[in-house]
Amino acid sequence: MRAEVDPRTARWIGIRIGVLAVLLAAAFGAIAARVFWLQVLRRDELAGEAVDQYLRELVLRPRRGVVTDRTGVLLAGSADSQSVYADPRLLAGNGRRDDLARRADLLRRTAQILKVDARALERKLAKGGRFVWLERRVSPEKAAALQAFLDRERVKAIRLVPETRRYYPKTEVAGQVLGIVDEDGGGREGIELSQDDWLRGEPERVPSLRDGRGRMVLTTGAPGSGREREGARVELTLDQSVQAQAERALARAVTGSRALAGTAVVLEVGTGEVLALATYPTANANAARSADALRDRPVTDAFEPGSTLKAMTLAGALEDGVFTAHDVVDCGNGSLTIGSHTIHDTHPIAWAGASRILAESSNIGAAKVAAKLGRERLQGWLQAFGFGERTGVGLPGEVRGVVSLARSDVALATQAFGQGPITASALQITNAMAVIANGGQLVRPRILRRVVDPATGEVIEATHPEVVRRVVSAATAQQISRWLLGVIEEPHGTGKRARLDGWRAVGKTGTAQKADRISGGYSADRRFSSFVGFAPYESPRFVIGIFIDEPKGETFGGQVAAPAFKEIAEFALRVSDAQPLATASPAAAVEPLAPDEEEPEPPAVEWAAEADDASGHVAVPALAGLPARTAIRRLEESDLGADVAGSGRVVSQSPAPGKVVERGTRVRMTLAPPG
Repeated sequence: MRAEVDPRTARWIGIRIGVLAVLLAAAFGAIAARVFWLQVLRRDELAGEAVDQYLRELVLRPRRGVVTDRTGVLLAGSADSQSVYADPRLLAGNGRRDDLARRADLLRRTAQILKVDARALERKLAKGGRFVWLERRVSPEKAAALQAFLDRERVKAIRLVPETRRYYPKTEVAGQVLGIVDEDGGGREGIELSQDDWLRGEPERVPSLRDGRGRMVLTTGAPGSGREREGARVELTLDQSVQAQAERALARAVTGSRALAGTAVVLEVGTGEVLALATYPTANANAARSADALRDRPVTDAFEPGSTLKAMTLAGALEDGVFTAHDVVDCGNGSLTIGSHTIHDTHPIAWAGASRILAESSNIGAAKVAAKLGRERLQGWLQAFGFGERTGVGLPGEVRGVVSLARSDVALATQAFGQGPITASALQITNAMAVIANGGQLVRPRILRRVVDPATGEVIEATHPEVVRRVVSAATAQQISRWLLGVIEEPHGTGKRARLDGWRAVGKTGTAQKADRISGGYSADRRFSSFVGFAPYESPRFVIGIFIDEPKGETFGGQVAAPAFKEIAEFALRVSDAQPLATASPAAAVEPLAPDEEEPEPPAVEWAAEADDASGHVAVPALAGLPARTAIRRLEESDLGADVAGSGRVVSQSPAPGKVVERGTRVRMTLAPPG
């Protein structure tokens, strides 16, 4: 007999079945909607994401291009190396005690092989993630030892990967010029930074597949060879032999004078090519990392130029016509008062022409010439010589310098001899002197010669000489050059230590007081000493600037900087096969004096190159009764110098009138009041 079902129970069961059916239908509907949304509406988007899960691009970094000097000598190159990385998660294992103990042991032994602190490796691993560099670009010996250890212990969490290592075979030669690269191979300083786009090359991207653990299992297509991806070869204008000699001479000058630092610049006349850009203390680019050690001082540091600026002041005055080759200036016997300030000369002189103002570096003479120019015109001429603007040499961090308008008469006077409202870099000062050597034209200095494709040898980019502007006429440049001869060859010239063996050179000394930030004035014992000149005088080939920061003891530029100029100039002339003057055209012998005649002053050759006659001799004119200004002008017309004693009119002279002497000889005149 079948039991009767309670109607209420049956109804409740039916309700539950209905609710369950509705829920199942809703669930299936939601699933269907979700499937439709994923498979139809988001099909393309999700397909791309799926591909991204297993398809990756393998980026193959190219070998960095090499840097060479003008002759092809390697200055910077790249070598194969190995770097060590770890997977922190895989290294930790499951986190059990024995896993952690093994991890600590692996790190300790790895640190021993790499010769690093194990705690340093721990700190790197603490950053987490799946990839951590333990050590970049280890030596081949360390790489071989570590790989043997990892294979023996079957370690998968620590691996080696090939990379390239940047090296500089000349160690400290041009260290600050070349700069360095960072850990990822990008340029950080110097040429490595300025030419980074050429040197880094183009990375190659190769499609590849990876498995569920992210490991690369297949590459689709073979990567090209490293040679095709290598960065371009950058050739510099530097001559590594001249650069090395400049660094040696500079080191002797700095250490010999117990100075803080020094810089040297060597430019090629006509082309503006930088043959040397030296800094002392030097920096080994293989090891140096501090920004200060790698500072390229010739382009990054600005200072007051000092008396080297007098040549530019006189050139501007001569070009403007406010001063002529026959004018003389009363140099006040070494003292000039302007308002409450007094300007002094190291070598007190009275009346002097331009040649003596430069030879004996008269501040007062330069100040009085600048007074004829005026503030605006002096500023304009200094700017025309390239001060106050970057040279555009192609190195990072180049300073502009400052050429302010003199706001007072004393500021105008001091600016004329390179102090006060003006600062410039060593490269700017040397390039301004190059204007005289280049016949009055400002040529842009350049350090990049050309960029070459390493695969084809094709020249991708090349630089050429660029004349920025004509500053002064060729005649003015030649006149300034003649006057500058006396700086080295006059008996009282301030740059006698720059005299070359076999060639004639011209130049200008500079000794500028450094500003004292505490007192607001100038320091009594801190100076910036310099010598800037070019050689040979007859046909200039090299312009050289030497700058010594805070020498001790002897502080004048003619004492501490001129000898380095001599060393570098003679070396550069020898390696360039420049013919010595004695071989090119033997100097005419000076006619011997009669026994009863007075020995003249040693010949000053500031006018010798302008001799009209083949012998280089001239008769001394009669000067008796002439006023000083007229007598000096008469001597300069005959290419003779003047030494003046007394005031008034000429009462005696030596050598005597009519005596045949070598052009450039100084004539001593004694003056007395009329009557």
